[in-house]
Amino acid sequence: MSADAHSAFGDVLGGHRARSESQNSPNPLSSPDVSPDSLPPFDPTIDVATPSRGATAHATAQVQVATLSLQREWLGAAHGTQPSALEDWFQQLQQQISRTFADQVTPVRLASHVSVLLVAATILVLSKVEIPDWSFSVRLFPNSALLGANSNERINQLNSLLNRSSTAFAANESLQRAAVPFTAVHAEPTPEAQIQQYIVQAGDTVLGIAEKFGIKPETIQWSNPGLEVNADLIRPGDPLTILPIDGAVHVITSGDTLSSIANRYKVTVEDIIGYAPNQLPDDNAALSLGAKLIIPNGVKPFVNQQAVVYTSGAVPANARIGGGNFVWPAAGSINQRFWGGHAGIDVGAWTGAPVKAADGGYVAVATGGWNAGYGNYVIIDHGNGFVTLYAHLNSIFVKPGESVNAGQQIGSVGNTGNSTGPHLHFEIRYQGVPRNPLSYLP
Repeated sequence: MSADAHSAFGDVLGGHRARSESQNSPNPLSSPDVSPDSLPPFDPTIDVATPSRGATAHATAQVQVATLSLQREWLGAAHGTQPSALEDWFQQLQQQISRTFADQVTPVRLASHVSVLLVAATILVLSKVEIPDWSFSVRLFPNSALLGANSNERINQLNSLLNRSSTAFAANESLQRAAVPFTAVHAEPTPEAQIQQYIVQAGDTVLGIAEKFGIKPETIQWSNPGLEVNADLIRPGDPLTILPIDGAVHVITSGDTLSSIANRYKVTVEDIIGYAPNQLPDDNAALSLGAKLIIPNGVKPFVNQQAVVYTSGAVPANARIGGGNFVWPAAGSINQRFWGGHAGIDVGAWTGAPVKAADGGYVAVATGGWNAGYGNYVIIDHGNGFVTLYAHLNSIFVKPGESVNAGQQIGSVGNTGNSTGPHLHFEIRYQGVPRNPLSYLP
C-alpha cells in the first residue's frame, strides 16, 4: 500500500471516530453521517503493481496493526470507556505475534531450536538411566522356552550336556569365558628317573657333565669311586654313573643298617626311606648285600687329592719376587671352574697357544711326563707365599731356577697327562693351600 493510500485510510478512520464520539453511537458504521460521498476520491497515482515478497509481508503487518487499532478504538467507543490494562496487554500481544509470524523464516528457525532442545533433553534423560544387567544362566530357562514344549528328545540332550559341563556352567551363573589358546597346561609329574650311565666324550669335564644333567659336580665324584681321589681322572670312553638328584650312591655291605648309612652321609633315615626308587617300605626293611641305595643330598668327606707337591729348595740368589698382582696366563674359555674336586681352573684353547707367567718369580719345577695326570707342567714360586702351577702343556720354554716376569711366555697349551682336550690347567696356591684363581685374576 502506498503512502497516499495510508493517508486516505487514516483520514477516513479519523473522521469516523470523531462523529462516533460526538453522537455516542453504539455502531459507528451505521451512522447516517457516513456515506460513500464522504470518502475520498480514488487516486489513480497509487501504485497497484504486485509488490515484492518482503513488501507484501510488511504491508500485511501494517494492515493488521491498523485493524487491531481500529478494533481497540471501536471497543472503547462501544462501551464508552477506555480499555483496561489487561485488554491493552492482550492487544499488544496480538500485535507482537502478528509481527513475528509476518516473517516466513521465523517458524522454521523456531522449529529447529525446539528440535535441538528436545534432543538435548532426551540425551540428558537417557544418561541418568541405568541399563539393567541381563546376564542369565541357561538353567534359568524352562525347557519349553528353549526348545519347545514338544521337543522331549532335545530337552533330554540339553539336560545331559549341562550335567556333564557342571564345571563350566555353574548353577545360577552366567556363561563362562572361553579358555585362552595359550593357557599353560598343567603337566602331570613323571616318575622319578633312575640311575643313568654316561660315556665321557672328548673335551668333557666333571663340571661340564654335571651342568648337562643339572646336578652338582660333587654328586658325580661321590657316585664314581675312581674320581674321589682326583676328579680330573676321566678319559674319553670312560663310563660314569649319573644320579637323578644331588647326593651319593651307597653300595650295601655286611653290617650296614639304615641308621649307620644315614649317619655316614649326614642325612636321616626318613630321607632314605622317603626316596621312592629305593623301594624301602619302612625302617625295618631288609637290606640286600651289593644293592645300591641313593642317598638324597648325602655328602661324603673329600679325599686328599693326588697333586704335584712342591718343596721349596735353595732359592737362587737373583730370584725375582712377584708383585702380588696376577694376570691371565692364557686366552680362551673357562671349561671348568674351581670347586671341591678341582683345585684350579681349566682354560680351553687351541694346541700351541701361548702360556704366560701370571706374576713375576722364579721357575721352581719344569718337567714332562704323566706327573699324576698333570702331564707337562711348570711351577713358579713368586717369593711371597704364592705359587702358580701350569699343567697339560704341549711344550715348556723355561728351566728350573730361571727368573721370569709377569706376562712372559713359559710354554704352550697342550693335551698331555690326564686330559680330554687341549687346555691349560691353572692353579694358585698360597702357603700350600689351593685358592680359587678367579678370586685373584682381573
